[in-house]
Parts: sequence; structure tokens; C-alpha cells
Amino acid sequence: MAERRTDRGILFADVEGSVRLFRRLSDPVAHDAVEACLGEIRSAVDEAGGQVVKSIGDGVMAVFDDLPAACDAAIAAQRRLSARLSGRPAPDGEATRIRIGIHAGPVIADAGDFFGDTVNIASRLAGVASGGEIIMAMDLASRLSSVQRRMVRRLGAIAIKGVTPPRAIAELLWDANPDSTVTVVTDRLGGPGPGGRRLGLAYADRRWTLRDGGERISIGRSDGNTIVIAEPRASRDHATIEFRGDLWVLIDHSTNGTSVAFADEPAIMLKRQELILHGLGAIGAGFDPALDPAAAIRFTVLST
Repeated sequence: MAERRTDRGILFADVEGSVRLFRRLSDPVAHDAVEACLGEIRSAVDEAGGQVVKSIGDGVMAVFDDLPAACDAAIAAQRRLSARLSGRPAPDGEATRIRIGIHAGPVIADAGDFFGDTVNIASRLAGVASGGEIIMAMDLASRLSSVQRRMVRRLGAIAIKGVTPPRAIAELLWDANPDSTVTVVTDRLGGPGPGGRRLGLAYADRRWTLRDGGERISIGRSDGNTIVIAEPRASRDHATIEFRGDLWVLIDHSTNGTSVAFADEPAIMLKRQELILHGLGAIGAGFDPALDPAAAIRFTVLST
């Protein structure tokens, strides 16, 4: 069949931490857990009118007639899996989550498969996402439905391999769970300013948006910290984040060090050192967040 160019919505989804799952569990148990996740994705794709093009290891690629349909499938998949996990414990004691990247635009259709920059960008965005997240290009938000546009949270800009310049991205906030907390930390003068840089943080089911004020964010195991982490490798008072001038700075105070992985970059280990945060990435309190993403603190520097 001859190739032809057409516009489509492309979705990539995979299971976070599947390699770790197979290491910790017997192969049959881990396989069942992964297949349960993929089954929810396939069902959501089918109900949204999409088509699963192929399975890729622990993930799938799907195609849709338009971007809103791809987003509907992504939202439904995340909600279905969340509901499934709330009704039964995860086999290894940790929630098995999916990460999703979406893009839309011209693709080349050939023999039932699809190729081109749109496909490559969707795949890269899935790689940027953490478990439970849906990531898309910010400039596509205007093409979403009115309901979906209200779910968009702007993130920073990232460099996508093969694409220039760096691209602004956004998260589609699908989780309407009342137990999921969004906290806005204001400065000591009584409120956030209208401009500057903001920092978004996420850990477990909590989210914080930090304004460019004087607030000092503390991270550690002790209850007095802003972000209390259930992590045995962390110190009681592990690290802090503070705003200096126009920059967010992470300062390590720990015994085991703090590891920071920016998108598509190797992790940087801090030991009683400081690091400027930019773009988006993950923070590991005493461990490499790329090796254990479910236990990491995710961050994005947000331009306003």
C-alpha cells in the first residue's frame, strides 16, 4: 500500500517501572499486572474511537482522528486504572501507573503504521511523563474541547531530540480525586506576585505550586517539613528549595545526597551542594530518580 500523508492524534502510553516490577515479582505476577494496565489503555482507546496501532514492550501506540479524542482516551485510561487500583492492592505494595504522551499533526500512513515528527514527538513526551501523568505540547491546547482546556496545566519548555527550538509542554490534569491536594505556597508578604517564575512540585498524590516569593521549601522525613517523604534513604531534614533572584535553587543537607535528573539527562548527585532547577525533572532523596521514579519528587519550572 502506498504511503499517504494525513492529520491524526497520536498517543503513546507505557507502564511506569515495569522493569523494576519484573525484578521484584515472579514473571507471571508481574506480567499480569502489566497486562492489566495495558488492557485499561486498549479499552479506553477503543471507546474513544481510536485504534491501537501496535504494542511496544510494556506500552502501546494508538491513533485517533483528532486530538480531543486522543485526550479523551488518555483521561479515561488514567481514571480507569486509578479506579481499578483503589479497589484492590497492588501486587508489590506499590501502585502500578501509566504515563502518557500525546501529540497531533501530519503523519505518514503506510501499511497500517504511522510515521513522522508527530509520532516521534508523542513518543518523546511519553518518556518525559511520570506515572499517572498525561503530557502534551502547550501550543495544542487551543485544539482541545472546552472541558479539556480547563484541565491544562502549563509546564516548562524542554528540548526534544530532533526538534528545535525547545518546546513548551503542558500536563492534562485528569485526576478529580478530592484527596489529591494542590497547594499554593505564597510569599511572606501576603501573596504571590503576578509575574516571574513559579515552581510546580508533585509527590505521591500531592501537588504544590510555589510562587517567586521568600518561602523556603523543606524536604525530609520529619513531620515539620513542607514535603514529608516516606523514604528510608532520606534524612530527616534532607534538602531545601529557595527562590534567589530569578532562580529556584535546591540545597542538599543530607547524609546520602540528593540526586536530580532533568528531562533526557543523566542524574546529578549533590552532597552538601546546590543546584539551579530548570525545565522539568525529578528529585531523588538519597537515590537516582531515574531508577525509582515512583518514589521521586517531580518538578517543573513554570514561566508566567
